[in-house]
Amino acid sequence: MYATARPKRRRLLRDTLVAAPLGAAANALLFYASAAFGAFPQSVLVPRANAPFSVVPVIVFTLIGVLGAALMFCLVLWATPRPKRVFWTVAALVFTLMFFTPFSIPGAPVGMIVVLELMHVVAAAAALWPVARA
Repeated sequence: MYATARPKRRRLLRDTLVAAPLGAAANALLFYASAAFGAFPQSVLVPRANAPFSVVPVIVFTLIGVLGAALMFCLVLWATPRPKRVFWTVAALVFTLMFFTPFSIPGAPVGMIVVLELMHVVAAAAALWPVARA
């Protein structure tokens, strides 16, 4: 018998299906609000896309991040008797690595980098909330 209760997959699925669109909506609102104040100039292009930033990648990558975190937790749940400990360790590493990505955008102003970092925090919170409740 485990010292703590095993996470519940059904609750994880339900909470993930709630957290993913909420996180995407919150990041979309952040994007539109900050774009209205000029934080996303049209002259700064998305790397490898050669197009200005738009809300579509913000939504898509938030959804992918939340769903990917839930999938990773399911794999860890299957592979180890201490899934939350392993997941939190990997999540902390991924979040730390995400911190550096906005700095790799050529010509990005400071305001844009700050908003992108805030969007990473929102996406991470949306991804971690279902696991914390599972």
